[in-house]
Amino acid sequence: MYQRLILFVTSPITQTSSPVVTARRMTSSARAGSSDDAQKHARGDSATSLVASAASTTAAVTTTRPFEMSDFVTVDSIGEGSYSSVREVFLADKPSERYALKVMDKAHIVREEKARYVATERTLLATRLQDCDGVVALRFTFQDYYSLYMGMELCPGGDLYWQLKRSKNEVMPEDKVVFYVSEVIRAVQQCHERGVVHRDIKPENVLIDSSGHVKLCDFGSALDLQPAPTSALTAIAEQMKKKKESRSKKQNRGASFVGTAEYVAPEILEGCEETTTSVDLWSIGVMTFQLLTGRVPFKGKTEYLTMQEVLKGKYTYPSSPSISQNAKDFIDKLLVRSPEKRLGYKDLRAIRSHPFFASVGDWSTLRAREAPSVLYATGVGSDATVSESETDGDSDTDDDWKARVSAAEAALAAL
Repeated sequence: MYQRLILFVTSPITQTSSPVVTARRMTSSARAGSSDDAQKHARGDSATSLVASAASTTAAVTTTRPFEMSDFVTVDSIGEGSYSSVREVFLADKPSERYALKVMDKAHIVREEKARYVATERTLLATRLQDCDGVVALRFTFQDYYSLYMGMELCPGGDLYWQLKRSKNEVMPEDKVVFYVSEVIRAVQQCHERGVVHRDIKPENVLIDSSGHVKLCDFGSALDLQPAPTSALTAIAEQMKKKKESRSKKQNRGASFVGTAEYVAPEILEGCEETTTSVDLWSIGVMTFQLLTGRVPFKGKTEYLTMQEVLKGKYTYPSSPSISQNAKDFIDKLLVRSPEKRLGYKDLRAIRSHPFFASVGDWSTLRAREAPSVLYATGVGSDATVSESETDGDSDTDDDWKARVSAAEAALAAL
C-alpha cells in the first residue's frame, strides 16, 4: 500500500496553464534573470503538460516553481466529499482572484482505489473538455506529500441543489427550470460530442457561475469513450482498475455501478454490457422532475430500495405544484426504460424542438441570454444561509467569517 502511495508522490501531476492564472510561482532565480538555472529545478515537463503550453499564444514562458498550499489563503469551506474537500481560496498576492480548490487525500485515494476517478476527472477537464463553456474550468493542479490539488474556477452561485432548497416551497418555477435544463442539455451534448458520458448528472453537479449560467462539474464518474493515458497517475489508475476488475471478474468497464442511486439509469443497475450517452438523458429527466416538484421520482428508504424503484420505473406527479403537460411529456419521454427510445438519443434536435423548450428559440445563443436572479453561495456578503443540520455544529457566524476574511486581506495588504 505504501509503495503505491509513493508512486503518487514520485509521479507529479503537471500543472496546467491558464490565461487567467499562471499555474506556477516565480522562483527567486527567475526573478534574478537566471531562467536556465530555475528550469532545472522546476517540477514537471512541458511536453507532458495536461494543457500544452505550445498551444498558447503567449509570447514567452516564465520560469516558475510549483504551487504550494502556503501560496493560498483559505476563505471558507465550500463542500466535503468522500475523499476530498473544496475550499474557496485566493493567491496570497492576488486576493481578488478566487478559486475553488479541491483537496484530495492521497492515502484515502489509494486505500479506496479511487485513483481512476481522480485521473479521469483531471485528464478530461485538462484536455477534451477544456474548451467547453458549459463545463467548469480547471485552472491548475499541484500536489504535496499528502494531498492532490485541483484549482477550479469559482462558481459563486453554488450548485443547482443549493438554489433549489432556497427557492419558494423548494421548487422552481417552470420558466427557470427551462432555462437551467436547456443549458445542462447543451453542456451534456458538448461532452457527448467529445466522447465523454458524465454518468452522474444531478443538481449537485450543476454549478452556477458568476454570470448565472450553468457549469457541469464532478467528472470522476465519467465514462471516457476515447481513453488515452496521458500521465503516470492515469497509468497507475488504469493498472489498479484492471487488477480490481480481474478480481471481481467484470467484463466491461461501462457496466459497473457509478453515479447516484436516485439518478442512475436502469440499464446501469441491470449490468448492461455497454453504457451509452442515453444514461445522461435519463438523469436529466430525473433532475427536471426534481426541480419542478422538489423531490426525485424514485426514492426508497435505503439505497438498495431506491434502486429497486428505479428498476420498476413507476412514478407519479404530485397534485401540487402544478406541472404543465409539456413538462410532463418531456420528462416521460426521457424516463423510458429502453435507452434507444429516449428523447434525443438518435437525434439531438428532437430534444431542442420539444414544446417544453418553445421559449428557448435559438440554442446557439443560450449563454448570451440574461440568466435568472440567483442567491450567491460564496464570497463576502453572500446569501449563504444554511440550516442547523447543514452546519453540523459549526458555530462560525457570518460576521465571524467576514471578519476572518477581512483580517486576512488586511494582513496581505500590509506585506
